Amino acid sequence: MKISLDNSKQIIDAYMPLIIANARKFSAFEYEEAVDQSKILLIEAILEYDEQKGTFGNFLKKKLYYYFLDESKKINSSSLDDFDRDGNPLIESLEDNYDFEKEFLDNEDNKILYQKINQLPNDLKTIIYNKFFLDMTNKEIGEKMNISSKTVANKSSMALKILKENLGKISI
Repeated sequence: MKISLDNSKQIIDAYMPLIIANARKFSAFEYEEAVDQSKILLIEAILEYDEQKGTFGNFLKKKLYYYFLDESKKINSSSLDDFDRDGNPLIESLEDNYDFEKEFLDNEDNKILYQKINQLPNDLKTIIYNKFFLDMTNKEIGEKMNISSKTVANKSSMALKILKENLGKISI
């Protein structure tokens, strides 16, 4: 088959197994996004291909491999509000072995903290209670309160900030 833009549809169909294998190989990318990007790279390869460089298949294979290898090296910052491959929030997968309730009950100074928690607005107090005393996840609290898990996380942070400020004003 002659390599040209005129028969690019045939070339894409012929090299689809290579494109699919490459998309599966680099799992850091969404599969369909990788397939689409591979098709674009195939069109670029058609324009760049020189028969003196060897077979088109090897040329395309190396072009795809090195492109996705370079893209994989780029640092993808993610947020704890993002979701993992199973659709669960990343923040839910964090584990903490610290027993907040035991520490709270063992410490006399926490009477003051308990008083400050009770002074919080009801929604913030409910979130703190469910999160730290009932060990509920943001998702569970959100479902219970009819708000999103992100709202729960934001309100939890707000409540902790208020508590920290209020406790900083007194000497324990």
